[in-house]
Amino acid sequence: MVRNTEILDIVPLLDDPDQYVRDALFRQLKNMGRPAIEELEEICREENEDKYPGIGDMLSALREELKFEALQDWISNTKDDLMTGLCLIQDLLSNDVDQDVLHNILMDHVNEIAVEMNDDQTFMEKVKLYNYVFFNRLHYKAVDPMFSDPGNTFFHKALKNKKGSPVIIGIIYLLIAYHAGISVRGRVFKGGFLPAVTDPSGNVLFYVNVYKNGLLFPHTELRSFLSDMNLQIPAESFREARSEDLAQIYAETLYYSYSAAVENTDNRIVSKLEKIIEMFGKDYSLLIEIDEDDE
Repeated sequence: MVRNTEILDIVPLLDDPDQYVRDALFRQLKNMGRPAIEELEEICREENEDKYPGIGDMLSALREELKFEALQDWISNTKDDLMTGLCLIQDLLSNDVDQDVLHNILMDHVNEIAVEMNDDQTFMEKVKLYNYVFFNRLHYKAVDPMFSDPGNTFFHKALKNKKGSPVIIGIIYLLIAYHAGISVRGRVFKGGFLPAVTDPSGNVLFYVNVYKNGLLFPHTELRSFLSDMNLQIPAESFREARSEDLAQIYAETLYYSYSAAVENTDNRIVSKLEKIIEMFGKDYSLLIEIDEDDE
């Protein structure tokens, strides 16, 4: 195999102790794109790894950079494909996401909903049937309301295990509903989001509490719901959630969960999540205002 002489010249320098040199090499290889990664991978396979230990570190950095670039491309053009955005974020954190497997699980759930639907049902009948299947037949369950364990918010784990924090269960609830054609859409607000049942014109009729097995409560009770949570959020500030809104909320939830951990906080993951959230180019969604009298 004919080697790229430029990369062959770079390889011995990857073990240079000077961080400035390694940063310069990273920029050079990054500009060369995926062919540089493939060339380094081939060298790793053919050479003794102990000969050039710096190759492994450089490959990890370059692969991660490609993942960040893919996420940035998705944010710029989501194509209403929330699942891809969630997988891109999760793979940056745990490096163990197989989107094809997750897509098959999702579509199995969608098909289980779809076989129960017929054209004679009203949209509210379909919503109630969906709630029954989601919570009672598929047995999805919201746990860890204080987000004490980041793993409970991991998308791929929640989809496989059918349990997770209220945020990720709410997002999965919306994903399945969207693909099954159920009249449920997300509503974001300063502090989080709620799934909402909408009429054919898009008006909100009910909100959905996934922590209470899909309990529906009407729009008129929204202020009471927020008051019970000590949130000062005007009902009129709610708006329909876009895919990028929910992906950002997903990243923010993980950020707060990792940051709040008293022990075993992984600063590398916290830094990644800070970078991910910054990529969305918007204010944080999960900033919550609390009544001073209730503090």
